[in-house]
Amino acid sequence: MFNFRDMTIGKQVGLGFGIITLILMGVVLLTIQQVKTMEIITKRVVDLRTPTAHASLMMLNGINHSLASLRGWILLGDPKFQTERALAWAELINPSLKQMHQLAPHWTDSANKARLKTIEKEIDDFKKTQQKIEDIAQTPENSPAQKILFDQAEPLEKTIVATVSKMIKQNMKGKITPQNQRLVEILATIETATSLALERADEFLLSGKQEFKKESLENWGKSAASMEALKENENNFSKEQLKNFESLQAGLNQFEPLLKEIIRIRSGEDWNRANYLAKTEAAPLAFRIKELLNEMTGVQEQLLENDVETISSRTHYLIVLLVALFFTAALISGVLGANITRSISEPILDVCKLADELAHGNYKGKRLPVHSRNELGTLSQSFNQLLDRLQKEKSQDKD
Repeated sequence: MFNFRDMTIGKQVGLGFGIITLILMGVVLLTIQQVKTMEIITKRVVDLRTPTAHASLMMLNGINHSLASLRGWILLGDPKFQTERALAWAELINPSLKQMHQLAPHWTDSANKARLKTIEKEIDDFKKTQQKIEDIAQTPENSPAQKILFDQAEPLEKTIVATVSKMIKQNMKGKITPQNQRLVEILATIETATSLALERADEFLLSGKQEFKKESLENWGKSAASMEALKENENNFSKEQLKNFESLQAGLNQFEPLLKEIIRIRSGEDWNRANYLAKTEAAPLAFRIKELLNEMTGVQEQLLENDVETISSRTHYLIVLLVALFFTAALISGVLGANITRSISEPILDVCKLADELAHGNYKGKRLPVHSRNELGTLSQSFNQLLDRLQKEKSQDKD
């Protein structure tokens, strides 16, 4: 059976230092392991979690920037907004997408990898839609109603007014009769009502206010009613008047569908193509991308929070472990030190006491206790043997 006291002093001291050394080695190895784990987590936070969240935020800023620049271009037509939109793509959206591709292989959440593929497709569609809107925004095709107004309705209205003016002049020649005066009034109503109908349609096109639409249609109704009244006098026209009348009728027949088409287009949501595309295509695409980025950022924030919590818990665990090992080492050191000290000091003190007894000539029956089988135990046995021999020799001398 193992007995600490029977070990040699060298072995006792060596055992004590060995145990302390093993404890220190354990502390160092555990510390290295925990620090290595925290280093891996910290590296993941610095090189993966934070850059991913930053790339998502940068892409969101780029999308908002590009949309704002596109709206500025649609409204004002200033080329600086085109430059700003190009910068948003070159400096924010494209670099952030590239950075995400570099980080994706190291992501631990597979859903984020799937989101990135969807974002890439949506970003491509978003870019094409924005370019389509930019290309059409400041062109005549952007407002079909305005194109009809400028290219067809206004020239036709001028032709109608010119024809009406000719007919009025023809009716003003010669003797003015009540019938001629009535025809002039009808023609003047046609001229005024037609011009007002187009003018109010133009105002409706610019403002979208329903009262202008109503006034335009009302004036056109007056013009059409006056034209019906003019037809009743068709048989009284001269050959030249009849020719102008037919020209006027043909012009008004062409003018009516143009006027109604202008009002119909402006009454719809797509009267401004760029605004309509921005509302129905670009904005929904941007919203879907933002949702995906928010989901991705939310996952990364949760993972980041978990990593920080892990670092905190491991740090706390390491502190507790080191404190526990410190007190354990102190306790073991104390116990070993006390045992080693006692195993050495007690036999030496016994020898000192017995030596003092011998100095005073009192050695009969006095013997050292043998506590161990090490160097000190051997010393005690040898001292006892010496005393036995001295006592024996003294007894022989007396005999």
